[in-house]
Amino acid sequence: MKIKLFKNPMYGAMSVCLFLTAQQAVAHTEIQVPIMKEGTGLDNALTISHGCEAKERPIHAQSVMFPTQNPELIASDGHSIADLSEIIDQSLYAGQVDLIQNKNIFQHQDEKHDALGNSIGFWGTDGTLQANLQGRVPFQFVAPNFNPSSCATALSIEVAIADICIFSAPTIRAPKVNLWIPDNGSQYAVLGKAQGVEGIGDPAVLQVKRNLIKNPLNPSCGKGFTVTVRPSAADVDANLGIPGWHY
Repeated sequence: MKIKLFKNPMYGAMSVCLFLTAQQAVAHTEIQVPIMKEGTGLDNALTISHGCEAKERPIHAQSVMFPTQNPELIASDGHSIADLSEIIDQSLYAGQVDLIQNKNIFQHQDEKHDALGNSIGFWGTDGTLQANLQGRVPFQFVAPNFNPSSCATALSIEVAIADICIFSAPTIRAPKVNLWIPDNGSQYAVLGKAQGVEGIGDPAVLQVKRNLIKNPLNPSCGKGFTVTVRPSAADVDANLGIPGWHY
């Protein structure tokens, strides 16, 4: 197989740029299948691409949380959304995310639950993911349905994730953790940003798309709008921590 070389320096620069962009695009902890259709269920996974601090430290634990009560709701057209029930016909998290037991990385795993017993995320400890290897943490998610009366066409769910390399206090330090979380004022974000922790403002995103054939928009909606569902700062502070680790 021959590799074509570009003589034009502009093409060469573009190739390098695209290569670096592609590398950056897979450098985070993300969701393996990032797009789902409403009302469908899927076995999915978190993809872990590297360890902490220059990617040299192995990951020993992980904490994951989906938006729970009082999430930030951001419409693409700028209008205000009072409650998520305007957009979908059920809770975003009540029984819709479930951890799939898998001890390839973490020996101890469990789900996080709210006061009513609804699963809002999960965690794993006592594991090791070598810094030079890829990791997968499987989970199941059932996508909510869109209210027929809503003009929303897609829901982008931001998922807050902490990949933990070292548990000892103080824990929020670049050599010890990567925080793939919103940059919206939580203590994790404030401390992490001050310490140069990677991932602040870059949470994983799971997008749910409306089935426009079975659940079409009302003609009055025009092209409709999309909605970002982001865990609030208070939500992250209350639910990102796991036993033995906190900010």
